[in-house]
Amino acid sequence: MGCIPSKDSSGGAVTPGGGGADDSAKKKAANKRANLEGEGDDNESQKRQVAFTRRSSNYTRSVKQLVNEGLVLQPEFNGASGTSDRKGVLTKEPLPTTMSGSGRDSMRVQSHDTKSSRGEKMSMEELMQVSDEERSNRRADMKCTFRHLSSYPDLNKMFSETEVKVEDLTWDLDCFRQDRNEQKWQINATLAMFHSLGLLKRYDISTESLVYFLLTVKLNYNDMAFHNWLHAWSVMHASWLMISAPDVGECLTEGDKLAIMLAAVCHDLDHPGVNNDFLAKSKDPLSERYATPILERHHLAMTMDILCDSDQRVKVVHGLDSEKHKELMVMIEEAIMATDMGVHKSICEELQVRAERVAQAAAAGTPLKERSFSRDSFEDRVFLVRSIVHTADLSGQAMPKEVAYKFGAGVLTEFHHQYCKEAQLSLPLSGWMKDLDLALGQAKSQLGFITFVVLPLWASMGTIFTSLKPQVDRVQSRMEEIDFDNLDKWGGFVRGLQPNPYKGGSLDGIIPEPAKDEKESAAASGGGGGGG
Repeated sequence: MGCIPSKDSSGGAVTPGGGGADDSAKKKAANKRANLEGEGDDNESQKRQVAFTRRSSNYTRSVKQLVNEGLVLQPEFNGASGTSDRKGVLTKEPLPTTMSGSGRDSMRVQSHDTKSSRGEKMSMEELMQVSDEERSNRRADMKCTFRHLSSYPDLNKMFSETEVKVEDLTWDLDCFRQDRNEQKWQINATLAMFHSLGLLKRYDISTESLVYFLLTVKLNYNDMAFHNWLHAWSVMHASWLMISAPDVGECLTEGDKLAIMLAAVCHDLDHPGVNNDFLAKSKDPLSERYATPILERHHLAMTMDILCDSDQRVKVVHGLDSEKHKELMVMIEEAIMATDMGVHKSICEELQVRAERVAQAAAAGTPLKERSFSRDSFEDRVFLVRSIVHTADLSGQAMPKEVAYKFGAGVLTEFHHQYCKEAQLSLPLSGWMKDLDLALGQAKSQLGFITFVVLPLWASMGTIFTSLKPQVDRVQSRMEEIDFDNLDKWGGFVRGLQPNPYKGGSLDGIIPEPAKDEKESAAASGGGGGGG
């Protein structure tokens, strides 16, 4: 996942000014920024570049100093109007009514059935018995298309778990490489992952059924810059790497591992490339169907549509008895709903408590036998399933540098396009998406995201499970690579994003010049002051 909404405490536009010895340096820096963005002929762009310009001394600070100066903003997780809770959803507005009358467990919807109460949940048994026709009606209400897979001659001959070696599926894998980012390799690699976990044999899953399932899932991802099939596959791969490590895997059952793999590859199904806030304020049909979090509930519904479809070819969970099948569905729901960034804080807080217990025990020379998670505790297993899929969803920055930059570019691109669309539709603008066409705006956003979101999550996971420590180091490296003095050399800079054409005359949201410390004030006292 990429950048996260942040609270912008910035002031209004900064008017360049000054004189004396500082003028030359300011003009030179402004020209450098303009050339960096490739927008030197655009007067509006030049104004914005100058407003963003800072002296070099203001960039070479610690993260804490950068936060205090307003260059890095601590993220907040604000969804649509109303208060979101993972289990019970509270909304300011009445729950929406739909024409289909079908619903999903934990999805607060209003049925036309006079016997059902407002927002009543369906039981798991009812959930599994929703007919194909009801699912089709629901999707029609939301203007959502479910893509069915055409017949293939013989999938057993086209794909095989032996074509890809699991030894090649490491944290160093470049999933963007041309021979890796193609369907046959991805499906074969997935078969190898399932086979290595023993899931095919344990649950009597045929190669043909799993391939049909995976291809159907792939068909129902949209071609977005970030929220696409490749991201879903990468999240599943990261999840597999985590649960394949002995220190993590010993805390989970085989059913938990199956739920993690299925949820990971399905967690962003039919993602439209905009966030929950946009869907709510634009009154998208999805927002009329689901309470918050809108997208995660839609992803879960799409997952159930595929797993529960009457097409026998995609049956991958038929080898379970009713109780284990129900538990699997619960775990899948928990995992997908855990990808809602609205629950990120609560997950991090609980992980931190568990990590501190592990660290204290290790320091005392008595490491916790079960690493703060017990396989015998259903509650522990549920939370670990949620934590693994949520961490895998935020694993882009724990990948090799080139892979991390490409995933980051996808997120920044989606956010920038959403900001432009908000302006085009005259919707309230997401201030934290502003100026993502500029190198400084991108760097500031990414540094805040890594500092306040990714690192705390991965640090706790790395303390509890030592097998993940190398990925924590990679996340820290992504922070150190952002040099505000040399953003033209930063590999994470996404070139080519155009300024918002619908709000080009506005300079609101530009951060003010950071306050000078005493030494800087003394050095500058002989020249003309002013922002810039």
